[in-house]
Amino acid sequence: MEEKVTLVKNAIHNPDDARHFMRIKQPKAKVTASLNGKEIASSNNALKVQEAGFDLYDPVYYFPKADVLTDALKSTDKTTHCPLKGDTEYFNIHTEGNQLENAAWHYNQPYDRTEKLRDHIAFDQSKVQVTEHVEG
Repeated sequence: MEEKVTLVKNAIHNPDDARHFMRIKQPKAKVTASLNGKEIASSNNALKVQEAGFDLYDPVYYFPKADVLTDALKSTDKTTHCPLKGDTEYFNIHTEGNQLENAAWHYNQPYDRTEKLRDHIAFDQSKVQVTEHVEG
């Protein structure tokens, strides 16, 4: 098998395109997700995914389900596929009379190479404020 080459330490590659890769790291700080000032997730164990493909994408934070207000999430019919991570399942977010459609997702059965993402939920950061609380 041909070795994938990258200058990024611990990168996970798309098996069909070495230019598409990502890295999963755990931030050293608490990460929160809020909607209109209401906290819907808070974790010291979130995962930060940095991905490169056709572009350098903004980092996405994945929260352990145990650290998410899952009562606010309602499954939708939307799904997408990522060749690095697998198939997504989306959620609408319902809080205090607000509803955001397809604003959260998870990989219910991620690929082996991204197994760390199992039982984690991410939020659309154009709809939900996600903050990494870096001390300094």
